Amino acid sequence: MYSAENYFWGWTVYTFGVGCVLSCLWYLLRKVSITSLRHNLLLIAVVFLLTPVTAYQDDSHLAPAFFVSLYEGWVIELGFQRGFAPILAMTVLSLMLFIISRMVFGKIRKPPRVRVRPAFSSDKRRRSNL
Repeated sequence: MYSAENYFWGWTVYTFGVGCVLSCLWYLLRKVSITSLRHNLLLIAVVFLLTPVTAYQDDSHLAPAFFVSLYEGWVIELGFQRGFAPILAMTVLSLMLFIISRMVFGKIRKPPRVRVRPAFSSDKRRRSNL
């Protein structure tokens, strides 16, 4: 078993590596014209790579759920369930929160529908500019 410090440094290096992978993914997706699709794909990648789960069933240290799922599915043959379930739950939760926050901020940032006219403007000047 590893100590808590080993897990801390492992997560530090892993997070730096995920940041590099995500910057490459952002570079590949930056030309996608549909911004909501681009943001959703990046959000799913972040959730997929950074969702934690306990490393061992009797240990409290955390490890990336993706790698725990691969290890248990291929080597131990327990199945991919223990790592896949948190990834799926966090993906659904984060996408719902992202969509709700986009809707709320979209309502807040909308300009007013009626344009306020200056008090000194006249109809004559407006008609001449048409």
